[in-house]
Amino acid sequence: MHKLAQMKEQGSEIRFILDVHLGRLAKYLRLCGFDSLFSAFFDDREIIDVSMRESRVILTRDRLLLKNAMKANGYLVKSQYHAEQLREVFEEFGLKKHVRLFSRCIVCNTLLEEVRKEDIADCLQADTSRYFSKFKRCPTCDRIYWEGSQYDNMKKSLKPLL
Repeated sequence: MHKLAQMKEQGSEIRFILDVHLGRLAKYLRLCGFDSLFSAFFDDREIIDVSMRESRVILTRDRLLLKNAMKANGYLVKSQYHAEQLREVFEEFGLKKHVRLFSRCIVCNTLLEEVRKEDIADCLQADTSRYFSKFKRCPTCDRIYWEGSQYDNMKKSLKPLL
């Protein structure tokens, strides 16, 4: 049974905390809708404490961190390449069926909210305003997202996983 399935049986959604070596992986997990805490400033003790307190799975490339986190759930990511890391985590935790693309801010991890174009018109460049009508905004950091060329490129890069 996948680790995610075990967590789902306990009634919880899988959430991650990633160490300093996995920043790009955190971004891609967020892109797929997974709650993924990351900071380049987390130390090992803080990662372990947050993992235990918030029932988060530690993702790391540091064997010593996992060894010290004996009571926490963790996974040692083997690859050093972000695309392969994402595939590895997807397989390990059976994530494919739980993807909610573009539902989280890739910068701060907050769930995005639909926003009316009129409410953000003064924040948009003319071409963006002209060609796009659906937008999401992060209520925490105010970043605005829409389905432009970056969206298409990210979706293409995720296609093999999905």
